[in-house]
Amino acid sequence: MKSSSATRLLTTATVAALLGIASAPSFAGNYAEGDPRPVPLASSTTRAAVTADAQQWLKTAPTQGYTDGFSQQAAVVSANTRAAVAADTRLWMQSGLAAQQNGEAGADTSRPAYRQAVAEYNKLRASPAYGALVEQLTNQQAAARSQTTVR
Repeated sequence: MKSSSATRLLTTATVAALLGIASAPSFAGNYAEGDPRPVPLASSTTRAAVTADAQQWLKTAPTQGYTDGFSQQAAVVSANTRAAVAADTRLWMQSGLAAQQNGEAGADTSRPAYRQAVAEYNKLRASPAYGALVEQLTNQQAAARSQTTVR
């Protein structure tokens, strides 16, 4: 009995020693794929050539940010009313675009279900029912405003 337990202990110690020897380079700190220290690279271009190239590029480089010579374009603001935005939101949900956007795949324009939802939204938006919905929501909002101001 004692020889089998001694053999097992010796075998375990041998395997542990071999694993330790095999992993020793990873603790050294200079193995290629995990070394955090920067490695100097040899370059065939001189510092003067790089500086000259950078200065040449700066002469024709585009400006960064806003400068005094360039005016900023005015922001375009949509003229949609609250009722039109609410109607668009209802059509977006009714057409299935909301489910496509918030689904697992998101707004993947290559999926047939998304393209079908866009076609349905465009059809609903172009229909006369859209104008009627906007008018209905406008009237509802006006009635809600008049009720709150009367009290």
